[in-house]
Amino acid sequence: MSGKVLIIDDDDALSSLLRDFLVSKGYTVSREADGHAGAARAREILPDLITLDFNMPGNNGVETYNELHRYPETAVIPVIFLSSTLLGLIKRMLTENSRLRFLKKGCSTKELELCVSEMMALPKLAPPPPPPPRKSDLHH
Repeated sequence: MSGKVLIIDDDDALSSLLRDFLVSKGYTVSREADGHAGAARAREILPDLITLDFNMPGNNGVETYNELHRYPETAVIPVIFLSSTLLGLIKRMLTENSRLRFLKKGCSTKELELCVSEMMALPKLAPPPPPPPRKSDLHH
């Protein structure tokens, strides 16, 4: 397997285990411990997949997810939420976006590998085109 994965999680121990596992499967892995920095890094490296913690200091996972979706180039990247609890908000988000999954922290490596493989197999989407210029922006 190959592809780029960005881990956005403030838990050093879990991030190290996740990184080691993904590297052993042939993925190139980057990590950010902060949601805002993670969203910025995603725009920089355009990973094929993002794993995203829900509970982080600063921007939580949902705020980070929303930040990713403000930019066309990162809005199309599949995301796996990793959290110890499945909140109603995340449940709703899962039903609204086929490029979003949830894994409970402490899941088996088999569950993780299956989910990552499934997400990496999704067709790559091109960012939507920019909106046309407004009439007030056109100079005659």
